[in-house]
Amino acid sequence: MSVKVEATVKVKNKSGLHVRPASYLVKLLQDYISKVTLTYKGESVNARSIMSIMILAAPKNAKIHIAVEGKDANIVLAKLIDAFQTEFGEKV
Repeated sequence: MSVKVEATVKVKNKSGLHVRPASYLVKLLQDYISKVTLTYKGESVNARSIMSIMILAAPKNAKIHIAVEGKDANIVLAKLIDAFQTEFGEKV
């Protein structure tokens, strides 16, 4: 059964969604099958692509809408929310 869940998160790290957070998100999604879409200012991208995430150019405090669809959607959304809250591991 496919599940669809959504949430809006805030970019907390000072550099925004740059290369490291983008690669962190892509790596995080490797073990899951759900389709993940990130939306910022009306532009939606596939969260499995580092280049697509970079195209969003979301700065600090940007609000990103996350949509996850698939069998493991709830787990994936929880992990993504945690990634944004912990600043993609950049918070020391």
